[in-house]
Amino acid sequence: MKTIKILTVIITLSFFSTCHVFLPSDPGSSPRDIFYNIWSDFNKMYAFFDIKGIDWDEVYRDFSPRISNSMSERELFDVVAEMLELLDDAHVSLSSPFAHFRGGGWLDTVNVEPFSLDVVRTHLNNGGTFVGNRMFLYGTFSSNPRIGYIYIAGFAHGSAAVANQDWVRAIDDITQSLADTDTLVLDTRGNRGGLIANVDYIASRFVLAQSNYAQIRTKNGAGRNDLSAPITEAIRPAGTRYTKPIVLLTNRQTISGGEWFALALRSQGHVTHAGGITAGAFSLGLERSLINGWLYTVSVQIVTDINGICHEGTGIIPEYALTNTLDEIMAGKDAQLEFAKNYFIARNK
Repeated sequence: MKTIKILTVIITLSFFSTCHVFLPSDPGSSPRDIFYNIWSDFNKMYAFFDIKGIDWDEVYRDFSPRISNSMSERELFDVVAEMLELLDDAHVSLSSPFAHFRGGGWLDTVNVEPFSLDVVRTHLNNGGTFVGNRMFLYGTFSSNPRIGYIYIAGFAHGSAAVANQDWVRAIDDITQSLADTDTLVLDTRGNRGGLIANVDYIASRFVLAQSNYAQIRTKNGAGRNDLSAPITEAIRPAGTRYTKPIVLLTNRQTISGGEWFALALRSQGHVTHAGGITAGAFSLGLERSLINGWLYTVSVQIVTDINGICHEGTGIIPEYALTNTLDEIMAGKDAQLEFAKNYFIARNK
């Protein structure tokens, strides 16, 4: 039987150019001090306690009795990770020299929505073409060359902190090469997020008209409602554009910057959103350090769509929601892709 690689997602943090947050100082280095420091930081900085209905004081009462100054570093790490897991947030993490924790469960096998780029390539003429450091795959369908296809793996190549992100420029050559197609499948399933600047750069190639698509408020104080004034994010036309009918595909592993991209494209009338619900992790994950050298990230922003709806923790529901099964993918079938490929044909009959 042919071996098919099931894609996994590598979650990267979204980085923004400006962010003012409340940053408390570090206390002592005992296990009790470490525990209280991280609990206190989240108490002051985490943006979603009210939205997620989490009583953080009750969490402290439940977990603090489990902390003793005689426990090992590994025991302390496991208790803190268990506490942070309650937030169910993919932008929350905890790292030490001996272990790493990432919240949200999006990498757990039970939560991975089946998707294989190998299967997609069997539908494309000559398997499609990789460009932009393999961040893009594009081509036309062998069953109908009038339908174009673009896959976007993520919005940062390598570490999001790497300055050289020239790979994004390949999008103009791609849209130019697909200019003669009638419709386009724009596939962001498994998209691992990245830099919002790259989200805006690529999204601008699929814009008919400038449109506001999101609002951002950032924690700037210790109180639950200490948030900055909202900043509006807009999508603007630029570069070599493709503005014919588009079906945008997402799934449960479309996360962070991939979800910003979905919000942006959903503001455009020629774009239809199909596939699976997205991950539901929009906020900036701000990195903090503990006195013992551990690092952690905390979500400090509330992001809503332009109608004020926050999709954090729930994800964006497509207009046409459908899922793949592992058995179908292993058999070389991709129901989400088939729907996208045939959507405009079926609608125009």
